[in-house]
Amino acid sequence: MPIQTQGYGGVVADVGGTTFRALNTQVKPVEYGSLGHYRTSVAITSTAAQAANSRIFELRNAGSNLIVLTRLVLSALQSAAGTAQLNYLQAYKCTSFSAVDTTNTVTPVSSVKRTATMAAYPGGAQVRHLTLTGAAAGMTGGTLTKDTQAFGILPFNVSTSINTSTVWGPKDVLDDVNGTHPFVFANNEGFEIENSILNVTSFGITWIIDVAWAEVTAY
Repeated sequence: MPIQTQGYGGVVADVGGTTFRALNTQVKPVEYGSLGHYRTSVAITSTAAQAANSRIFELRNAGSNLIVLTRLVLSALQSAAGTAQLNYLQAYKCTSFSAVDTTNTVTPVSSVKRTATMAAYPGGAQVRHLTLTGAAAGMTGGTLTKDTQAFGILPFNVSTSINTSTVWGPKDVLDDVNGTHPFVFANNEGFEIENSILNVTSFGITWIIDVAWAEVTAY
């Protein structure tokens, strides 16, 4: 016997097609209440002798709400000839993140996804990235404890000559979000991205980082 399912708004659920008759559904954004959804993107150039474990991007939850990481995509390209080597970008969750970096940093002014109803960018987050022309030591001065193991890695294989058609990535670090739990950062938690190995290529690598998150009261 056919069954009709009526939603809270009084609308009857429907199905599509004549074979599988799958329920028509619509994915909705994370509920943000009076808070918001945010996004930023940056391209940073490495320097000669870019230090191992040097931080190039970070996001800290400085408030009392929760920050849900909804997008983290890493890419890189080689823009100058260099010394052949294998290197990585690595993303780490951070705890005891009581202060962001203060040296070699830029505070981006980026986008809130819906101006009329969302709190201004960046909500309760503190976002910093390395100066666009690079700094060998990376960002420094912050207070944080990173997890022992990275949760995302973008490898790139530097060449002695430029291959203009080669782009490493994009690496979708959150590609498992379909039905799984996202990263949810409480106060003094967040993440950072770092250059993993001493980079001996002179001004040869450009990193592209694309990040989005939602600030919510509960999740």
